[in-house]
Amino acid sequence: MKKEIKNTRILEKTVRLENGKILKHVQDDKFGFTLAEVLITLGIIGVVAAMTIPSLIQKYQEKVFVTGAKKFYSLISQAAQLAVINNGLPETWDLSNHENMIKFVAPYLKITDYCTGKNGKVCYHNNDLYFRNGNTNGSNYLSGRSPDRPAFRLNDGTVVGTCNATRANLDTPDDGLIEYLADINGDKKPNTLGKDIFIFILSKKGTIRPYGSMQDGDTSQYSFKQGCLNSNAKGFGCTAWVVQNGNMDYWHCNDLSWDGKHKCSD
Repeated sequence: MKKEIKNTRILEKTVRLENGKILKHVQDDKFGFTLAEVLITLGIIGVVAAMTIPSLIQKYQEKVFVTGAKKFYSLISQAAQLAVINNGLPETWDLSNHENMIKFVAPYLKITDYCTGKNGKVCYHNNDLYFRNGNTNGSNYLSGRSPDRPAFRLNDGTVVGTCNATRANLDTPDDGLIEYLADINGDKKPNTLGKDIFIFILSKKGTIRPYGSMQDGDTSQYSFKQGCLNSNAKGFGCTAWVVQNGNMDYWHCNDLSWDGKHKCSD
């Protein structure tokens, strides 16, 4: 008498018995998954990836911008120190035009392109810069298209423009003379203050300071609280936070402060 035994988890396992003796043994097939099981698993993996990958990319990009901001801070600070050694204090420099604002620090930076609006070179091809609140700035200080607004590109791709810091005298205690606007990844997006664009100020005494430090207080548009943490801010006050705390968490929570939380997870 023959008897056939089937196991639904093992495909085609067949053992034939006759008078208690094994007549034929068919080797077991390996365990497998049905098409439905495979599709369900792939679907779950896809959902998890869709939820986590954008966050990982964002964190990585922010880390790149933070590293770039710190690097430029170091470079422009060293350049300013050398400029003071060779030219005296900035309060004695002729800063009547933007070319001179660059001229004094240029010899101590690795500049690959100098854009003046006269030589046909353009350092920054985008027409708009964006504030932290999403609005655009009609004046592009980084393009170098205009003779009275020169800009330059460093060998790492950072594009730098200048702005007269006379207005900063009203808000900062160090008598700022020049603002250096640095876009860490050149004219690649997002071109936004507080993301890839950061502002550093040169004082009359030759020191470079990032906007948004504790000495800028809490009420100025150059302070961290009003000039960066506030979602309606332009982003002028984000630089010091990035340089000193090494994060851009002001994009992710609104309870940060110099004397309290320094990151969202605190």
